[in-house]
Amino acid sequence: MVLLSRSKIIVFTALVVLIVLLSQCKQADKPSVSTSENTSCVKTKSLNPNGDSELALLMRHMYDSLNSMNRLIKNGGVPSKFPESFLKIHTAKPTTSTTKLESFDAFADDYITTLRLLYKSPKADLNKNYNSLVQKCANCHEASCPGPLKKIYKLKLDF
Repeated sequence: MVLLSRSKIIVFTALVVLIVLLSQCKQADKPSVSTSENTSCVKTKSLNPNGDSELALLMRHMYDSLNSMNRLIKNGGVPSKFPESFLKIHTAKPTTSTTKLESFDAFADDYITTLRLLYKSPKADLNKNYNSLVQKCANCHEASCPGPLKKIYKLKLDF
């Protein structure tokens, strides 16, 4: 009888811990009125054996943000908190000095301008302005680093 009670306590404790962990991750994944920069439940795996550059990490964060925004817009939400950290695109250190072509700053300016427009968009223009932002990412990657293009194009909304 004591053994059965001890087993129940262990199972109960394990379930409570599991529920707490899952609820924290659910809150980070839940579409809300703002696009959260909380990535505590998601660890970004290093893709570069020599470490990831500041620019690569920023762009992965930008991708994750667009992916979250995609779900938010599909669910009728409106992005509200402008991601100020994305303004570091001009100063973030690239993987190599040749990564940032002469055109990089113009592409980055275009991205930031379109991002600001998206956050000021009326709900009726969200899909169009979101897709425009995705295209800004694609434009830069077509010119410089085509690797993630397939992934970027999958972010587009159908409307």
